[in-house]
Amino acid sequence: MLKPLEATQLDSKVKAFEIELRKSVRGDLYTDEMSRGLYATDASIYQMFPVAVFLPLDEEDVKTAVKIAFEHRIPILPRGGGTSLGGQTVGAALVLDFSKYMNKLLELNVDECWVRVQPGIVRDELNVMLADHGLHLSIDPATANRANVGGMIGNNSSGTKSIIYGKMVDQVIEAKVLLANGEVMEYKELSPEEYEEKKKGDTREALIYTEFQKIVRDNREEIERRYPKILRRVQGYNLDEFHKSKRWNLAKLITGSEGTLITLLEAKVKVQPVPKEKILCVAHYADLIESIKAVPWIVKHQPSAVEILTGGVIKLARDNHNLAPLCSFIEGSPAAVLIVEFFGDDKEELLQHAKEMAKDLTGKELGYNYPIFSDAEDQERIWTVRKNS
Repeated sequence: MLKPLEATQLDSKVKAFEIELRKSVRGDLYTDEMSRGLYATDASIYQMFPVAVFLPLDEEDVKTAVKIAFEHRIPILPRGGGTSLGGQTVGAALVLDFSKYMNKLLELNVDECWVRVQPGIVRDELNVMLADHGLHLSIDPATANRANVGGMIGNNSSGTKSIIYGKMVDQVIEAKVLLANGEVMEYKELSPEEYEEKKKGDTREALIYTEFQKIVRDNREEIERRYPKILRRVQGYNLDEFHKSKRWNLAKLITGSEGTLITLLEAKVKVQPVPKEKILCVAHYADLIESIKAVPWIVKHQPSAVEILTGGVIKLARDNHNLAPLCSFIEGSPAAVLIVEFFGDDKEELLQHAKEMAKDLTGKELGYNYPIFSDAEDQERIWTVRKNS
């Protein structure tokens, strides 16, 4: 196994790496200080200059770049839209940016509700393509208008509808991936018999399937005991997807792995029918803890989303010239508001759900105001404030 280079060794290797890479690839390669500076930050507070930035033209370009990086012992960092808040997309590595060229919808199956996409496609742009078919990728992080689907798989995105749709790990069906040594693998759900077949031989693929199975089996009790039993756990490798299931899919493992295991080339993911009607209720609270206590009661009414705006965020929104005109839905100076959404096909039924929830919260003295919004423009205004928060 190759060992990481020391910083001084890495510096001495960079020039030779750049020369070979530049003569071998067809996409856009940037090694100048200004371009590297643009990729030295993401939405986090961290800053780290990459060795080089490469925008591959196609799959063969990715394979070539990764092969050369492997030979020169240069780390590889697949990057999404740069919206990560924890510094996941910065590092002293060859940064692979798929957003310019590898951003295509490759296949759509309307009857079975799935798409096959390249990693650089933006979530909202994908949904524009799906709109005429009445479908959408339901995972909706606040950065959906710029988040790449590959990045959403990398960090196991969830979003406002996670209470209904879960996370990206629940949407990924198959993944075509590239290992650091240049080997391509295709992950999909396997029966126990099919999984055993994958373990045969002395290939890198067989070794991965064998060793991963050993990790899960040797740590089954620890996984069950230590992994948090919460809806939106996105940190760490998804070993809890395997310790009880008999049909394993390694696409579930690489989801949330933040580019530490593979480089994603293609993904097949589920899409869902777009709900016809939506209703919002904005529950106001004078106390933050009170708003948290209200959530279990809210969930009993089967909403599609429950999102919070805290008092500090509300103040910042009201002080912002662009957002202030959109904040009229907030009454008084609450310590928090909970934006509760109901969706479905029958608007009157949804309205009744919202009213019953408001009545329930009033009876339990959880909150002081519960305005209901059925107009699409009002709802868009509310969600705009939430996304900008």
